[in-house]
Amino acid sequence: MSNNTDRNCKKSTEVSSTENHRCCGGSSSPLKCCQFNDSLISVSRNEDDELCEARNVYMKPTNENFDNNNSSNVHLIKRQMNKHVFAKKQAIDVNFEKVTFSSTSWSLTKFRKESKKILHGVSGQFKSGELSVIMGPSGAGKSTLLNVLAGFVLSGSTGTVKLNAVTRDSNPRYRKLSAYIPQEEELRPALTAKEAMTFAAHLKLGYAVSADYKAEQVSEILELLGLSECQHTLTSRLSGGQRKRLAVALELLSNPPILYLDEPTTGLDSSSCTQCISLFKKLAQEGRTVVATIHQPSALLFEMFDRLYALSEGRCVYDGRPEGLVEHLGQLDLVCPPYHNPADYLMEVAIGEHNADINELEEATLRSQSTKSIQYNHSKGNEQSADLFQKFDMNLPLGSTKVLPAAVIMQFLLLYKRNLLITRRYYSEPLNRLIAHIAIGCLFGYLYRNVGASANTILANYVYLYGTLLLTVYTGMMPVTLSFPLEMRVLTREHFNRWYKLTPYLLSVILIEIPFQVVCAWLYISISYVLTDQPQDFRMFLFVLFVTACSLCAQSMGYFIGSTTPVKVAVFIAPVLACFLSVFGFCIRSFDTPPFFKWIFTISYYRAAFQSLVYSIYGLNRPALDCPPESEYCHYQDPRKFLKEMDIVDIDLVSNMSLIVFIWCLMHAATYLTVWLKLSFFHFFFEDKESQQASPGMSARIRVLPITGSEKVSYRYGHCEHQFVVEYVCC
Repeated sequence: MSNNTDRNCKKSTEVSSTENHRCCGGSSSPLKCCQFNDSLISVSRNEDDELCEARNVYMKPTNENFDNNNSSNVHLIKRQMNKHVFAKKQAIDVNFEKVTFSSTSWSLTKFRKESKKILHGVSGQFKSGELSVIMGPSGAGKSTLLNVLAGFVLSGSTGTVKLNAVTRDSNPRYRKLSAYIPQEEELRPALTAKEAMTFAAHLKLGYAVSADYKAEQVSEILELLGLSECQHTLTSRLSGGQRKRLAVALELLSNPPILYLDEPTTGLDSSSCTQCISLFKKLAQEGRTVVATIHQPSALLFEMFDRLYALSEGRCVYDGRPEGLVEHLGQLDLVCPPYHNPADYLMEVAIGEHNADINELEEATLRSQSTKSIQYNHSKGNEQSADLFQKFDMNLPLGSTKVLPAAVIMQFLLLYKRNLLITRRYYSEPLNRLIAHIAIGCLFGYLYRNVGASANTILANYVYLYGTLLLTVYTGMMPVTLSFPLEMRVLTREHFNRWYKLTPYLLSVILIEIPFQVVCAWLYISISYVLTDQPQDFRMFLFVLFVTACSLCAQSMGYFIGSTTPVKVAVFIAPVLACFLSVFGFCIRSFDTPPFFKWIFTISYYRAAFQSLVYSIYGLNRPALDCPPESEYCHYQDPRKFLKEMDIVDIDLVSNMSLIVFIWCLMHAATYLTVWLKLSFFHFFFEDKESQQASPGMSARIRVLPITGSEKVSYRYGHCEHQFVVEYVCC
C-alpha cells in the first residue's frame, strides 16, 4: 500500500464503495478480498476488477491498537520458533481414497438398528509442509473424517488411507507417526503447565535421555509457544488460547510428523485464533503435515491456509488452494458477492443457499481432483520414504542413540506420582471423606454404645453390624463410580497418543484409592468398635478383616459400574445395587429366599461378609453373654441360639473370604477389559456429533403455534422449499 494511497484513504471519512476499492489498489493478493472496518471481504464481480486489479488488496485497519495487539503475539511466536529447531523427522503425506463412514444406532421405538451414512466416498491428499483445513457446516462430516484419518475411529469406515505409499491399518504402531488433539483440551486441571509438560516428557522421552535434556526440551517448547510466563499457572486457570497451545506443546515433545486438530479455534477470540493458526502454519512449514477442522474462519485466517478441503453432507465440494475457491465457484455460476468473506460464502453454498447443487459441486470437485497430478513438494531438509519408521538423527546428547518411551514400571511410578500430586492439590475431597468417617464413627458409637457385650442388646448390635458394613460399602463404591467417566476423555487422548499403557494407568488409579479407603474404614472401626463395647480378642481382627475386604470389593464394583455405564446411570445403579445385595443375609434368610433368587444369595459378596461378621462376633465358641440384673429374662444369652434363628450356622470363613477376593479380582479384571475395549474400539462409545446433528442443508422455521386451529408450516432443504398444513387441537 503506497503512502499516497494511505493519505487519500484518510482524507475522507465517508467514501463510496468505488472510492474504497481505489484506496485498496496498492498491492495484490490472490484471495480477491478488500478489508474495510477491520474485516476482509471478497471482490469477485467483473466490474470490480479494474478497481481492485482483479486481485485481493488490503486496507490497514483504522484501529491501530487492535492491529498491534493482534499481531504482537503472532510475531513473538514466529521469533521464538526461529530459535528452536526440532529434530529432523520423516515427511509424510496423508492420502485417502473413497473413505466412507456409517453410524449405527439402536432405535428403541422401532426395535431395530438404524444406520446413517456420514461420509460418502471422499478422497483427497494432505501434504507435508502445508496447513490443510477441513471446512464445512455443522453435521457435514468434518470431525468424522479427521477421526478416520487419525485412526481414532475405525469401525464403520471403509476406504483406503495411505501414509506416503504405505496403507495404514489398525496396527497401533502407526500412532507413533501422529498426534491427535481433540476439540476440547483434555488437560489435568490440578497441574501447572510446566508440571504437565514435565510428566509428559518423562513418559514420552523415557529415561534413555538425560533429565537435563528433557528439562531443556520442556523449557524451549514452552517458550516456543509463548507459555513461559504462565508455566507455573494451573491449567484450569489458563485462558482458552493458552490451553490450546499447551495441548499442542504436550504432543510436540515427541515431535510427530503429523498433527490432527479438531476445531482448534472453537471458543477463542480473534486474537487467540490468529495466534493458534500462525503457530500451526509455522509447524507445517517445518515439514509436518498439519490437518485441522475449522467451522467458519474469518477472512484473515482463511488466507493463512495452504489447502482447503470443504465438505457438505458428507461429500467433498472443494479441494484445492483457498485462493482458487472464488474462481472455482464462479465457474459453477456461484458468484461471490463483493465485500463478502469467501469462507462465509462457502458455508452458505454448502448448506444449499444461492441455488447451489451439492451433487454438481461434488462432480466438479471430482473432475478437478482427477486432473491434478500427484506431486510431492516438501519443505527443505525433509525426505520421503516408503519406510515410515526410518530412524533419523535425533540430535540427542552423547551416549543417547534413540528415544524410547518410559518402561512400564516407570510409567506406573510417574502416573502414581502425578495422581498423588493431584490428590494433594485437591485435598478437600479426601479430607471430607476422612471427617465423614470419623463423624459417623462417633455417631454410631454413641447410638449403639455398649451393645456388644450384653445379651439383651444383641439385636441392636446386629443392626450395628449391618449398618457398619453398609456404610463402608457405600463409602467404598460411590467415590470411585465417577472416576473413569470423568477421566475417560483425558485417558483416551493420552492413551491414543501413546503416552503410556493401560495397565500402569489403572494400577496408579486403584492403588491411590485402596490405601485411602482402608484408612477411612479403619478410622471408623477404631472409634465405633470401642464405643459399642465389642469383644477385644481375636474377633476384632476378623471384624476389621471382613469389613475392609467387603469395602474394597464394593470399591471394585464401583470401578466396574463407572467404566461401563454413563454418568447419570452409574450414580443411580451403584447405590441401588449395593442396597439390593444387602437384603440377602440380613433382611431375608437362606430358607426364606425364593428359588429364582438363590443364585444371588450365593454370589452376594455382601451376604458373605455380613454372615462372616456376625459369626466372628457371636460364633467360634463364644461364651454366654452377660445378662444385666435389671433384665428378667435374656433369650439370647447363649449366642448359638441367636445364630441358629438368624440361619448363620456352620459358616466357613475361608470360603466366604475366598468369594469376596474372587469377586474383587473379577470386578477389576472386568474393569480393565471394559476400559481396554473403550480405548481400542472407541467408536462404540464415540459421541457422534455429525450423526446427532440435523442435516446441514435443512433450515426450519420454528413458530409459536396458537392453542387451536391450523397453521401452514414451511421448511427449506437446499434450494427447495416445502410447505404443509398442520392441524392441532388443545386437549
